[in-house]
Amino acid sequence: MLKNENGSAVWFSSELSGDFHRTVTSPQVVKNSVENLAVSCEELPQQPPESCEKVKNLPRIVSGFATRHGGVSTLAHLSDLNFGFSVGEERATTLENYRRFSAALEIPYSAMLCANQTHTARVLTVDRTYCGMGLDRTFAEVLSGTADADAAESGFDGFVTRESGVALVVRAADCVPILFWDPTNHVIGACHAGWRGTVGGIAAETVRKMCALGAAPETIFAAIGPAVCLDCYEVDDAFYETFSAALGTAVCEKIFAKSPAYENRDKWHCDLRLCNALLLEAAGLLPGHIDNSALCTCCHPEMFHSHRYAVKYHGGKRGLGCGCVAMME
Repeated sequence: MLKNENGSAVWFSSELSGDFHRTVTSPQVVKNSVENLAVSCEELPQQPPESCEKVKNLPRIVSGFATRHGGVSTLAHLSDLNFGFSVGEERATTLENYRRFSAALEIPYSAMLCANQTHTARVLTVDRTYCGMGLDRTFAEVLSGTADADAAESGFDGFVTRESGVALVVRAADCVPILFWDPTNHVIGACHAGWRGTVGGIAAETVRKMCALGAAPETIFAAIGPAVCLDCYEVDDAFYETFSAALGTAVCEKIFAKSPAYENRDKWHCDLRLCNALLLEAAGLLPGHIDNSALCTCCHPEMFHSHRYAVKYHGGKRGLGCGCVAMME
């Protein structure tokens, strides 16, 4: 595990086996050094330039997902890196976790903003004036007077921007966090895809909103973060029917399974990560541009916060993890 000077766990790539690092996806000086939390050009999930020397005036894009280690949370169900504000700890403690996380990314804490997640398929377009939203500024304060003012209460689960100096944060504890970037057209996005958001098409909606800002599907990259896996995500027949009606049998045949190996062999299990990958391909993303994590939050509660694991073993008490994508000058 790679750590920065303050001990915070940093970013991972699902293409590596258990190693954690941040992912940098723009031309820049890259030091192949653990101490500097950097990766070589060959590890970047895009076609890198022939030289890794910094290209003047081009923004750098940094993206990744947090573990639950390296923070200051002390409650047993949160220890020690929690990003949720309604899970039992002082807000000041949670905010310090965000500060440590941003330091690990080497981006300003002041650039961060959070989604007001209510399991919708709504995606907002934001800019620098939204920075601090959900952290040091309330949703109502930031969204008042905008076309999306109602989202302060009704919520939204994704956002996109083409402005640098903005770091988009989505939180999850089994749901699917997805980070997006278009290094060609300099547009980024992020969304939280629970099952409602997934079946509602939030992944494709994020792509659509990015394209409205000048991105193109064929140049967009997506990182699907740690989430509950097929084996751990047991669902009922009504859940299956909802997905079948919305997405069709062809998709459902790929993402649903029953098995004698499961505790309840007659219950459906669903792969939300694969579902979102398929929906991103349908939205025009190239398969090679979609990085789908192999890590399950429920299988690895020592590494990630998991709602399903917490319900089964800890009375439902748990924290929240997060993913962040930032475009910085």
